[in-house]
Amino acid sequence: MSPLCYVLSVVTVVFAIGCVSFRRVGKAFEGMMCKFMASFGFIAVAVVGYCMNPHDTYYFCLVCFSLMFGFFGDVLLGIKEVAPTFRGKLIPLGTLYFLIGHVFALSAFISVGGFEIIPLIIGIAGVFLAMTMMKFFKMKIDKKLAPVMSVYYGALIYKVAVSAFLAIGEKNPALWFAFIGSCLFLVSDTCLAFLYFTPIKRKNIWVTIELSTYYPAQILLAMSVALM
Repeated sequence: MSPLCYVLSVVTVVFAIGCVSFRRVGKAFEGMMCKFMASFGFIAVAVVGYCMNPHDTYYFCLVCFSLMFGFFGDVLLGIKEVAPTFRGKLIPLGTLYFLIGHVFALSAFISVGGFEIIPLIIGIAGVFLAMTMMKFFKMKIDKKLAPVMSVYYGALIYKVAVSAFLAIGEKNPALWFAFIGSCLFLVSDTCLAFLYFTPIKRKNIWVTIELSTYYPAQILLAMSVALM
């Protein structure tokens, strides 16, 4: 992997740490700006990694689309922190952008290893698991948003299952990066669901866990392009 990718990854991590630090002390605007820069860093790692070592163009394009939709999702959810008045509209929009990003990442993984029925079954089970979780934890989710959230969580679990099959079957280090990143994304978004839809206490701890797993998840996905 190109040394420049390592440099960009370190810079991205610095901005990610800045985002976590600013959010913990209540500096929403500064945290938002760091979040935008970190999100841009994900895309830069993937692009530079591919340019330095062109390989699977289709995988690269799909991952880039995934990261770009993640970037736009970050923008929408970041604006929510400084303009809470629009929270009700920005959360569904941000969720939709991230869902599209997950679909692109899924497509990238399937393009490498082909379609498998077992991960799909696991993903469908994830939809019902999400429905059960929302009822069990009494999450305050709008009725129109609840089905989207269920599909979103199912897509996340499907993504983990597909990347697990790939990592085990293909014996490619890049795919282990993708698998670990998918797992971290699942942890991050589970924390986010509790932050958004339950009246939890000590939110700083949940925010720290959410952001501390989200950034490595995106960096690892971007680095899978460079290592493929």
